[in-house]
This record gives sequence, structure tokens and C-alpha cells, in this order.
Amino acid sequence: MPIGLEGSVRTVVVSGPAADVSGSPNLNGIAATPDGQALIVAHSGLGGLFTVDPTTRLSNPIAGVALSTVDGILLDGGRLYAMEISVNQIAQINLSPDLSSGTVDSVITSPDFQVPTTVARFGDRLVVVNAKYDTGFPPTAATHEVVTVRKP
Repeated sequence: MPIGLEGSVRTVVVSGPAADVSGSPNLNGIAATPDGQALIVAHSGLGGLFTVDPTTRLSNPIAGVALSTVDGILLDGGRLYAMEISVNQIAQINLSPDLSSGTVDSVITSPDFQVPTTVARFGDRLVVVNAKYDTGFPPTAATHEVVTVRKP
């Protein structure tokens, strides 16, 4: 059993629209609500966000949010930050209290972004990891960076 996990490991096989595997890539980012009642997942191929009920496994789209190749996500209060790797930006999304809908409030860009794939909170700032997929796959870059940006 992995260190730090209480109880047994459990697999949640997602059903509903987020379970679509017809394209590639599919599910990428994941965040849990603070109360543990829902998961939010990013689906790159569908360009959207979905809630997943961990008990029923059913996914539902978060209406009003269309994203370009979304990857890593961060839930921070009522806001979700979604990494859009194909356009080198972070979408800041204001979520409804029931998570059924959201609106993109703003986007965060930086000339230092080089296909960042994931986002984390670092104090009052956001940090991203440059995957540098623009140099090839696998990336051929000699260095990789963590870029720090301000929240809007």
C-alpha cells in the first residue's frame, strides 16, 4: 500500500461524458473539493471540465467552460485554475457553488511559459512547470523551469 493512504486503495471508474476515450489525450487534471464530496477533472480531448461523484462514479459537465487542451488544474476556494497547454495560458474560472457551471474570469499568460502542464498555489501566487513539448516529444530541451506568476 502506498505510504500516507489510509484504508485500501480504490479505483473510481468514471462513467458519463468524462469517460469518453475516443480522442486523445483524455482525462488529465484532477482536484478534490474540500469536503470530499466531488472531484473535478479536466478532459483535454473534449476541452472541458467535469465533476465526478466518487460514490456513483457519474461525471457531469461544468457548463459554460470551454477550454483548449486543458491539463493540470487547481481548485483554490471558489476558483479553479486550468492550464491550457496549447495556448500557453492559465484560465481562471469562477465556479458556481454547486459546481454545475463556471465562467472564465480571466487568463494568465507569461512570455516565460513554454507549454506549462500543471499549476499549483505557492502563497499568494501560482506556479507552473514548463514541459517544453514545443521542443519535441519527448522534449529535447536542456532545461526545465518552474515559472511563478501573480493571480489576477
